[in-house]
Amino acid sequence: QALSAVSHVGLLLIFVFIAGTSSDFAFRPPRNSLIAVAAVALVRAIAFTLPVVRQRITAQVKPLLQDALPRLGSVVNNPRKAATALGGVVILNASYCFCLVASVRAFTSASTVAAICLVYLTAAVVGQAAPTPGGLGAVETAVAAGLTAAGVDAGVAVSATLVFRLWTFWVPTIPGGLAFYHLQKTEQI
Repeated sequence: QALSAVSHVGLLLIFVFIAGTSSDFAFRPPRNSLIAVAAVALVRAIAFTLPVVRQRITAQVKPLLQDALPRLGSVVNNPRKAATALGGVVILNASYCFCLVASVRAFTSASTVAAICLVYLTAAVVGQAAPTPGGLGAVETAVAAGLTAAGVDAGVAVSATLVFRLWTFWVPTIPGGLAFYHLQKTEQI
């Protein structure tokens, strides 16, 4: 997960730079959205100044770090493992980006590849924060809104989002479910 976060942030910065230097990319989020994000960030920052909040967060995060740091150390100390892990995560994120690009291109060519990839990477962050499995609902909303903000027609954005989630969320459950059933039947799990 640590390597995933590093690669995700790296790809996000790359596509922010590429999309920002593109002449036809104009992303202007609504003012109310910016105010809402700033207000949420301010409330969280103020809450973090309270000792009881800090203690609660520390109590939840400390066991995770104590468990994860030794594992991360073993991966980082082995360059081959680190390269494999980081490469796999980069390929996974890039695959999801280009799956969204293909989904959008199935309907329109209204936005740049960099803008579409930026939309996916941002929506993935939203999905990680969502309290639903796989970010269900939150990712769809973020992708559709992001595509609309990137210049894709709202109806096309929703259609492309549904095609994207069909292929990246729902269809993979079929072979996964079959494999799970087989493993249970053969008593391997």
